[in-house]
Amino acid sequence: MSRSAFLIPFLMMVILCSAAATAADLDGVWQTEGYGYLFDVNGADVTIYETTPISCLRSGLVPGALEVLNDDEVEARFPVSLPGFIDADMEVWPGPDASKRFHRTDTNTFMTATRLTKLPELCTADAPAAPGDTVAVFMETFKAHYPFFSEGQSGWQVPDTGDIATDQQLFDYLTGLMAPLEDAHTALVAPSLDAMYFGAEGASRSVPEEDRARGFEIVDNRYLRSPLAPYGRGMLGYAELARGIGYLRIHGFSDFSAAGTPDANLAAFERALDDFFDPIHGLAGLVIDLRDNVGGSDALAIALAKRLVEEEYVAYTKQAYLGVEGDTGWTDEAATWVQPSDRESFWGPVVVLTGPDSISAAETFLMALMARTPEATRIGDNTRGAFADMLPRILPNGWLFALPNERYLDAGGVSYDRSGIPPHIRVPVFTDEDLAAGRDSALDAALKMLTTKAR
Repeated sequence: MSRSAFLIPFLMMVILCSAAATAADLDGVWQTEGYGYLFDVNGADVTIYETTPISCLRSGLVPGALEVLNDDEVEARFPVSLPGFIDADMEVWPGPDASKRFHRTDTNTFMTATRLTKLPELCTADAPAAPGDTVAVFMETFKAHYPFFSEGQSGWQVPDTGDIATDQQLFDYLTGLMAPLEDAHTALVAPSLDAMYFGAEGASRSVPEEDRARGFEIVDNRYLRSPLAPYGRGMLGYAELARGIGYLRIHGFSDFSAAGTPDANLAAFERALDDFFDPIHGLAGLVIDLRDNVGGSDALAIALAKRLVEEEYVAYTKQAYLGVEGDTGWTDEAATWVQPSDRESFWGPVVVLTGPDSISAAETFLMALMARTPEATRIGDNTRGAFADMLPRILPNGWLFALPNERYLDAGGVSYDRSGIPPHIRVPVFTDEDLAAGRDSALDAALKMLTTKAR
């Protein structure tokens, strides 16, 4: 037998042993820093738990079978789903020292996790599900993970739950706690009542839906040179405002494909962007309208930013709240980069129209343009101030809820959570005066700026 013939099966054995060693290395209980997750890995089987100082509950985020990968970066992955809300993969990346990093692919979040010696006993005990127990877990979760209570307040006071006798009373009690926060990234889902609460729907800063509809009708009828061409199941629309000045309206960074998966949405989004930025349009300037944008995927927001830059830079950094009592504890900053795309792009002047209904991924997109050259000009009003991914959680009675547990920082270390990103040129969104006059003052300002630069 030749030496090469001997080496081939030997090398195959080494590769197989390496894969087995990697699989064994993933086994165990992994505790995340700042997110309250435990990942219990046993071969291909994964169980996810959600923890607080008083509880450990089987997560509503359902995992599938773990697959070990022969990849230079990603060691393994497994599907995760929350029916009706989340359909993604959880990737396992190597971390510093002996840690791992868990990354849900519909987010830009990487959660550092370290191995525990065993599953905590709290995770194997039966969890009481009386109304008082449910309220206690709800409050403790906010105390541990919610960074945006008023100054000096770490959560809500211990409640008297003796009067809560029905699911409806419990639902009203919990939503009554969340509503004053006016936080677009809080939510409660009660399957037993077929009831849902979303903080995005109750904010007093929001422009009334009928005013937004009338405002965009004015734009469509009086400003666009041709009807708005829909893309991505109507989530995007493109038209020309003036010769060489494009107009891109984005209702959200999600739901671009029938499949609804992160990969399918990204593929549909990229195809639309190829069309928008085709040189045949001869763009000299671009207006991006985010005044009615519900957010969605940060990954898609970054995909758009990539089409608008010539050089790479840090878009923003993010941190998760550690819930340190009497202090503000955060994980280390994790950077998200913008890198130029190798597909059709536009590097000229950009104006972005913003307002209180520019939410979540719309805001992270704006942060991603802050270091752009030339900087994109923001015209309108402050954005909503709701940046973080929604952290999904389950309650002892089986209800689901969500809250934000992160902050996003610009290059100067500034967070715009709660306050929103301010405009360069302040123009209130769809005022009564503008609607009555049939004009859009923000769009007028954008056109004046771009047509002046185009001369």
